[in-house]
Amino acid sequence: MAINKDTNIIVALEHLNKHLNEYELDQSIPPHKIVGWKSENKDTQPTDDEINAAWIDWKSKEEYKSLREEEYPDWKKQLEYIYDNGIEKWKTDIVDPVKAKYPKSS
Repeated sequence: MAINKDTNIIVALEHLNKHLNEYELDQSIPPHKIVGWKSENKDTQPTDDEINAAWIDWKSKEEYKSLREEEYPDWKKQLEYIYDNGIEKWKTDIVDPVKAKYPKSS
């Protein structure tokens, strides 16, 4: 088994609380396989399935945040919009459409 091509290994290891360990991958292009694992704190190396599952779990719970960040205009534009149009118009024109496009998971 290999780590899925779309799995972000760094995020998956953080989600498993095993991101402080040193590891080595078999290649730089996905799919990856961990071939070296060094743990100062006695963490066991997660299996490929655990890493893939952690990535899927993280995406289902957290991905909306980064998607929203990418979608929102920068702060300068948002502040100018608030100054010109008011908070309520900013919420309805900028914030609400992004939140609707990328809702929080339940």
